[in-house]
Amino acid sequence: MKLILNVQIEGIEITRSFGWSKAVVQENTQRVDTFQRTAYLLMCLQGWLNLVLDLLGAAVASGIVAIAVFLRGTISGAQVGIALNIMLVANTTLLKLVESWTGLETSLGPINRLKTLEASITSESLEGLHLEHAENWPSKGDIQFKDVTASYQSADLLPSTISAMS
Repeated sequence: MKLILNVQIEGIEITRSFGWSKAVVQENTQRVDTFQRTAYLLMCLQGWLNLVLDLLGAAVASGIVAIAVFLRGTISGAQVGIALNIMLVANTTLLKLVESWTGLETSLGPINRLKTLEASITSESLEGLHLEHAENWPSKGDIQFKDVTASYQSADLLPSTISAMS
């Protein structure tokens, strides 16, 4: 995303001179929305997970207090305090464990996608193909263009930069 924006900033004069500003702004807005959507969903899910774990900790703490009230003659205040302290430490540790696990899973996603991509792409090596070239090859070089049309994007989004060049 940063690379695309840097390229567009470097070519801002061309964008303005050809009148592509509106199309570029629309395309950048769509790209930023797409990029931010995943980050926002990740933040929402992690917030929801933190809320659920905090509510679970509150339920356990309420249970400890209820047991302490029910058994007030057999349990001392120090024992209740120790139980609540252990519960808070366990809840914090569980929360950090889950946050670390989700961070690890998020980090492993791109690695898995790259591994899948690597496995699905066939090798372009030319094993067994031996090309012999003459010693004077190439003796001269020519490039000929006939009715070449070029553009920075697909022809649907932006007009051609070069049209019918020969």
